This record gives sequence, C-alpha cells and structure tokens, in this order.
Amino acid sequence: MTDYGRLISERWKEGEALNIHEEMMRLTLAIVAKTLFGADVESEAKEIGEALTAALALFNRITSPFAEILDKLPLPSNRRFQWARERLDETIYRIIEERRASGEDCGDLLSMLLQAQDVEGDGGTMTDLQLRDEAMTIFLAGHETTANALTWTWYLLSEHPDVEAKLHAELDAVLGGRLPTVEDVAQLRYAEMVLTEVIRLYPPAWVVGRQALNDHAIGKYVAPAGTTLFMSPYVIHHDPRYFPDPDRFYPERWTPEMRAELPKFAYFPFGGGPRLCIGEQFARMEGILLIAAIAQKWQMRLAPGQVVALQPRITLRPKYGMVMIPARRKVGE
Repeated sequence: MTDYGRLISERWKEGEALNIHEEMMRLTLAIVAKTLFGADVESEAKEIGEALTAALALFNRITSPFAEILDKLPLPSNRRFQWARERLDETIYRIIEERRASGEDCGDLLSMLLQAQDVEGDGGTMTDLQLRDEAMTIFLAGHETTANALTWTWYLLSEHPDVEAKLHAELDAVLGGRLPTVEDVAQLRYAEMVLTEVIRLYPPAWVVGRQALNDHAIGKYVAPAGTTLFMSPYVIHHDPRYFPDPDRFYPERWTPEMRAELPKFAYFPFGGGPRLCIGEQFARMEGILLIAAIAQKWQMRLAPGQVVALQPRITLRPKYGMVMIPARRKVGE
C-alpha cells in the first residue's frame, strides 16, 4: 500500500495542479488489484475508471419504479452501461484466467476463492461466473470507496490547517520521514481520528439498502415483505443529537469516552449487522497508511476556482472532481 502511495506521489510536481480524486482512484485501484488478486492493472486505470463512472451513472435508474422497462430500451445510457460492464469483465476474467493457468497458490483472496468448495452441495469449486461476481464486488467496492474517503481527506485538511499541523506533528514524531508500516498503524492515533471524522462527514457509502424478508413494523408503520429500506449514514452522521456541531471537521471529538457513549448505529460508515462491510479493517488500515505516507511528504491546497459539491450516487463522489495543488514539505515543517 505504501509503496504504491510513494510511487504515485513521486510523479507529482510541486505547484502543478492535479485532480486528486483521479489520482486516488488510480492509487486504490492498483492496491486492491495487487493485494487481493496479485495483478498489476495500473496501465488500465484510466479505462477502468471511465467504465466505473459509466456504471455508477445508472444509480438513479436502479431505484426507479420503471427500471425494468427502461433497461430494455435502446437508450444511450444503456449502451454506455453495456460497454462499461464488458470493459470491467475483460479485466476480471483475464485475472481469473491467468491465475487458473498458472495454478499458483499466492495466498491472496483470488487463490482462496479458486480453492473454495461447496461443502453443502456437490463439493465442486466456483465457476468462472461465480468467481467473476465475487471478484468484481471486491474489486470495485474495495477501491472506489477508499478513493473517495482519501479525496475528502485532502480537501478537509487543506481547509483546516490546524488539523493538518497536528497530523504532521504526529507523522514526524512516529515516522521521522520513513514510510509507515502496518506496525505503525496503532501509533498513528491522530491519523486514525482524522480518517474516522472524514468518513463521518463524507461517508463513501452514503446510503445503505436492506430488503425486508417479512412484514416489518417501524413505529406505527409497516414495511411489507419485499420492501427495500434505505438508511443513510450521511444523514445520521450529521445529526446534532449524536454529534455536537455536526458540520464541523473536528477529529478531536473521537475520544475513547465519546466512542463508548455513542449509541449503536449512530455511526455506521461500513453498514452494520450480519452484512457489515467485509473490507472494513482493510479499508481503515489502507486509509491510515496512505494518509501517513502522502501527508508527510505533501500538502494539498484547493486550486483557485475549484467548486466543491457532492455527487451522491452509489458512493459519495465530488461532483466536479477535486483539483488541488501539491506542495512538498519536510519533516518538522
């Protein structure tokens, strides 16, 4: 994770504007492909990003009561989605084919999926289609959300130099200019508080859906079986009943005492219950390590004229990207 963070940031030039959202998407895509599937997809990052954007554009369609009808029409949006699906499938199926051909057990997620057996059925292994479905979910969800969280992190740090200064002080004290390792995560407590506060204000999964299997009573209302219910972390995370001054970026609020007193599900950026996000620990570790690796070398400032707005689709993206100007920093500055 930190090696990829170092490599991508070494390409940046001081004072030269860059779209930090695109950079974070490229970075987290490379990391999830390498760590979970042993693949190098950085050269494909631009096309994969475009395909993902085209797929996410249909989010509003999914919740429409006319979705099934609209999906059958020869609309330009449907053609774009078909291209996006085929482009993403091309990458995933190639990764699966290469691993099957090698027969190598790399000890990663893909090897685990290839070796998995249906112990409750015929004892067989996964088909390529089943592998594709599992891999695609992790591949997309495992980078899009983290990229958004990191993008909002650089924006919020640029707007709050006092928080940025405290973060830099911790990084200098703990790391002294070297790249962080997994052993450092427990010592980077303020970095963890920064990440926790970022995904309170801008939860990458801003809405979570569940389907009622049976009639479900909610107060005086009843949701019939089959109803899709939506819960919004974004709404709850901005509720002053749980978070005083809820719109303020204030990492210091995350004290052990505050965490202990917070009601269950007042903070749920990774969902909850039996279907709690399987990648939560992976994402938290990745977020802390990348914040540490990049922030100790770079400061980000919002480019003049950059408009910051929300784009709530499946994930919470910056609507107009996030063009920022990087400046180098030295330990102790």
